[in-house]
Formats: sequence, structure tokens, C-alpha cells
Amino acid sequence: PGNHWKLTQDPDEAAPTAYGAVNSWWNDDPTSSTGQSRLRNMAKYFQPRPIDAPALPAGNGPSYSCSTNPITPLTDVSVTDGLTAIKAAIDLMQPDGGTNVPEGMAWGWRVVSSGEPFTQGRPETERGNDKVVIVLTDGANTYYTPSSLGYSDPASSKSTYASYGYLNPGYNGTSVGRLFLGTSSTVGQFDYSNGNYTNALNQQMATLCNNAKAANIMVMTVALDLSTTNTADKQAIDALKSCSSDSRFRKDPTDASKPAKLFWNATGATLSNDFKEIGNELSNLRVVG
Repeated sequence: PGNHWKLTQDPDEAAPTAYGAVNSWWNDDPTSSTGQSRLRNMAKYFQPRPIDAPALPAGNGPSYSCSTNPITPLTDVSVTDGLTAIKAAIDLMQPDGGTNVPEGMAWGWRVVSSGEPFTQGRPETERGNDKVVIVLTDGANTYYTPSSLGYSDPASSKSTYASYGYLNPGYNGTSVGRLFLGTSSTVGQFDYSNGNYTNALNQQMATLCNNAKAANIMVMTVALDLSTTNTADKQAIDALKSCSSDSRFRKDPTDASKPAKLFWNATGATLSNDFKEIGNELSNLRVVG
């Protein structure tokens, strides 16, 4: 088993050897015979950790991949305290991990809703209550195999741990990873590659976007510094544009018979003006939370 500290006080005990897996931070139970059983065996956490055990690598431990700040609930920015709180929350944001647009959008939807886990939103049945979610991303959806990040995979988890969990073994007793549930036949349910993970996330995102719009959520999307000549970026741009709602007021500049899409392909230089356009779009709505 992979270990980080010695098991005895015997000076002749061999130095511990870890497996180089993602977030390996605790000694494995020596009775576990396979990587998968070592991963799942909870008995190892009842072993004492010596005071002279080596320090954990930065970010590793039981809170791995759960180190982001709490989500800020709906806040009234028309008052000084509210505006200060929002600006402080923005300043604390730091990039970390992969890009998971549907996960971020889902939490945005939860924040503006009137139900748990956030209850600051007004009832969905209230007249004149427009709920708007603005989705901004600077990259394509990503989910990673351990090897693509330079790690081994002794437990055959097939992925690092993120919002859809490990992809092997399957979800809730099935043979299929949770990321692949509800996807079409174009996504291989046993294709454990970063490209297939991106395709699966894109389909999960499309389903989420359709569900949000069906629930009368206005979805505005912004692609930041993505290139239409890069295949992965172009795929992300198309997904964001498809996800966006139709404008209630503007027409498509290339086809006046269609409404404009609430999508902006922004760069760092245009972002400020693009958000002014978003503000103009919102000024035509009666936004009440």
C-alpha cells in the first residue's frame, strides 16, 4: 500500500512509498489489497497520524477541491453595504481547477431562485419578476484524467475528483460514471479521455440551459478571450451562444426576422462595453430579484 509515514519505530523499516495519485495524503490500510479497495476503505482514517509525519502538499487533504469561498447570496447593491460586500466577494475570487460551466450556471440559478438552498429570490410566480443568470467563462469545459495532469491512477478512478465525482466505478451502483448519465450516444460511456469528458459536459450544459430557459430564467452568456479559429474555443463559443436566451427587444443584426441572442464574444478590451450592452438590455426589464 502507498504510505506517507512509517508504520513502526523500527529504524530498519523501509522508507514509505506513495503511489503518486491525486490528493494522496494519508497512509493506506495495509489490509487493502487493491487500489480501489484502498481508496474505499474508511478504516485507514482511524490510524493515528504521527506528529512528525511529512507536511501535506499545498491543497491536499480532506478538503481537496473544496477550497473556494462560499457563494454570495442575492445582495442589494443599491445600498453601500451591499455594494461593498459584492465587490469584496469579487476581489476574493481566484482561478482554481478546471472549467465547469454547467456547475457554475446551476449555482447561479439556485441563487436567484426562491427555494433552498438560497431563499433571497422572489417567488417565481410574482408578476414582473425577471430572473437573470449571466454566465461568463474564459475556456472550454474540462474534466481531467489523472495522467493528463501528471498523476498515476492506482485506484483506476479514471478522473480526478470534481463535481461529478470519480468516473469509475459507476454512479450509485451502476457501471456508468455520473458525468455520462443523460448524455447521447455520441458520448462514449466508457471513453475515459479528456476530450470525451468535455463533450459530456457540453451536453450536460445544453440540458441545463434548456431547463433554465423553460423555467423562465433569462440566460445571458459571455465568452471571454475565446478564438473562433481554435477548435475547442469555437465549440465553447457555439455552446454558449446556443445556451443564451433570445433578446426581447433587439433583432439579430444578420437576420432581422429573428431576435438577437443574449451572447457576447468578448475580449479584455471589449468587456467593459459588452457589459454596458448587458446593462442596457436589463434596463428594459423590471428586475426585482
